[in-house]
Amino acid sequence: MTNFSNTASTILILGTGGTIAGLANGTGEGAYLAGQVPVARLLNSIKSKFPLKNIQLCNIDSCDMTEELLTEIGNQVIVGIKDPSILGLVITHGTDTLEETALFLELTSGHLAKNINKKVVLTGAMLPSDHPNADGPLNLSQAIHLLGDPTATSGIWAVMGAKRIPAIDLAKRHTSKLDAFAPEDTFHLTRNGSEDLPVPPKNHWPWVEIVTSHAGAKPEMVAYMHSIGVEGIVLAGTGGGTVHKDLAGALEAYMKDGGAVVRSSRIGQGSVSDQLANGRLAKALGAGYFNPAKARLALQLALYASQASRANPLSWQDIFAKIVNLPKTR
Repeated sequence: MTNFSNTASTILILGTGGTIAGLANGTGEGAYLAGQVPVARLLNSIKSKFPLKNIQLCNIDSCDMTEELLTEIGNQVIVGIKDPSILGLVITHGTDTLEETALFLELTSGHLAKNINKKVVLTGAMLPSDHPNADGPLNLSQAIHLLGDPTATSGIWAVMGAKRIPAIDLAKRHTSKLDAFAPEDTFHLTRNGSEDLPVPPKNHWPWVEIVTSHAGAKPEMVAYMHSIGVEGIVLAGTGGGTVHKDLAGALEAYMKDGGAVVRSSRIGQGSVSDQLANGRLAKALGAGYFNPAKARLALQLALYASQASRANPLSWQDIFAKIVNLPKTR
């Protein structure tokens, strides 16, 4: 393990916008616009024993996050981790897609951060910056403090609701509570393998969509997705990842033609196993504890990694199974 902690002194703050950079829009009833305040201004009230450097990558509402921006964030994080002058990185981010960016960074730079003994911390807020009870300053302060904490484990983290949460566990579980990201106490995910996945270049992300199973589910949407070139589908299944019989037939045909299918659950908590009791979608992989959005991101990275590797390439199934800690690969 390389340790730069004795020489690194600067904390790099990457601003991407979100509620933490939001301002009330004057219409009342809690309405606000995200991504209005530059990250440099957010740092004016933050005290740190380390010098702070900031880069404004974008300033958006995170519901508008794009794959191209994820590529930019991922590449900048890797550069920052490798920079011997950087103690660690903080990323200010909106809460709507925070869990997707967190998982993306865990899968593409988590091992690098641990090997070099650095921390990357994502943070945001549930209230805009000009709210009288704004939670952003405390979250940002504690994220910066985490970087300088020698007792904290290196790797990819998030600080939300004044809580430290491993990035791979992160999920938004409430629409408005300040502790909307409170982690479940029943599990803690870990990663298999020893290598990070490659960051897809801009415009080279595999096309993966989410299909929800529900009462009266119709199969035509799956056939349409196949016809327009969708490479993978995540099923937001009922219960433990179950699927309507009509939808199952369409997904079976999609897989027979080479499409990738992963089963998750629309419930949001609990695990989805690799097999269903009724035998439907037997060749689809279970998403484990990943919700549909996180399973989609993981499938995109698995598909790209399987396509990009040239020396003894693993299948996307092998890569995805390692990501979600399935009991065996195939």
